[in-house]
Amino acid sequence: MLESLKQQIITADSTGIIFLLVFLAILCAASLYGIFRFFHRSRMIDDTPTSKIRSAHQGFVELEGEGRLMKGMPIVSPLSNKQCLWYDFKIEHKVKELDIGSSDNHALTKSNWKTINSGTSDNIFLLADKTGICVVDPEGAVITPSFSKTWYGSREFNIADPTSASALLALTGRSGNNNYRYTEKRIDVGDELYLLGRFKTIGGRREKLDKKGEVRDILAKWKKRPDFLLARFDENGDGEIDLDEWQKVIAAADLEVEKSFGERLVQPEIHTVSKPLDSRRPFIISVESQQTIANKYRWYSRGGMIGFFLGGISFVWILGIRFIG
Repeated sequence: MLESLKQQIITADSTGIIFLLVFLAILCAASLYGIFRFFHRSRMIDDTPTSKIRSAHQGFVELEGEGRLMKGMPIVSPLSNKQCLWYDFKIEHKVKELDIGSSDNHALTKSNWKTINSGTSDNIFLLADKTGICVVDPEGAVITPSFSKTWYGSREFNIADPTSASALLALTGRSGNNNYRYTEKRIDVGDELYLLGRFKTIGGRREKLDKKGEVRDILAKWKKRPDFLLARFDENGDGEIDLDEWQKVIAAADLEVEKSFGERLVQPEIHTVSKPLDSRRPFIISVESQQTIANKYRWYSRGGMIGFFLGGISFVWILGIRFIG
C-alpha cells in the first residue's frame, strides 16, 4: 500500500502536489499553535486558585457559583422561548445549488444549509456564591452551555412571535419536508457556573484608580466630538486646538476622572467579571467543572501534537519522494 501511494505521488500533477504540501504546512502550523494555546489554557485553569467573590483580588480570577438573572427585563431564548442567562441560536434553510463539479451532461444539484437568522446574547447576568454577588458580562467569552439542541421544521421560525401556531408547527416539524434547521444553545437560570476572567470592583473603597487609562478613554471620546472640543477649549477662536489648548484639554480630563472616582468611592461596591485586557488570558464561562475543562484542553493539546507530527512526517516524506529523492 505504501509503495502504491509512493507511485501515485511520483506520477501526480505538480500543482496538486504543491497544494498538498501547502495544506500539510498549514496543518503543522495550526497544530503547533493549538498545542501551546490549549496547554496554556489548561495550565491557567490549574494554576489559578478559586476565589470567593467577597475576597477576590482585582484582576484575573477564578470563580464558581450559581447563575442568576438580574432584576428587570428577563433574558429569553428566541427559539425555545425560555428564560435563561445566555443563548446562541441559528436558523438555517436547506437550498439546492447546481453542482458545477459534475462531469456529465446532466444538471446535478447538491443541498447546502444557508444561515438565514442567528444571534448571540450579550446581556449581563449575575454569579452568586455564599459570600456575595458579581455581574458577569459574557461578551468575548468561550462558553460551554448546559443546553444544546438541533431540530428541524418545515417553515421559517418567526422569532418575533414564538407562541404563534405557525412557529410551533415549525418547531415540531410534524408536516412538510423539514427544510429548516434550528440550533439553540443556552445557559439556564440556576446553573452552577465556572468562570475565569477579569474581576473588577466598581465603587467603594476597593476600587483602584487607573488614572491614565480613564483619562485616555475620556480624551478618545472627546476627540469624536470636535464641536464640543472647539466650543470648550478653542480660546483664540481659530477653529483648531493648538498645543497650549490641548494641555488644558488633558487637565480638564484629569479633573473629570478625579471627580468621577471620588463619587464612585462613596457608592456601594459592584463586582464585575468580564474579558481580560490581556489577550493571552482566556475568558471562560462554563457549566463544566474546573477539572473537566482542564482535561479537555489537555486532550486538545495532545490532538495538536498528533496533527503536528503526522503532518510534518507526511510533508517531509512527500517532499523527499517528489522533489529531492
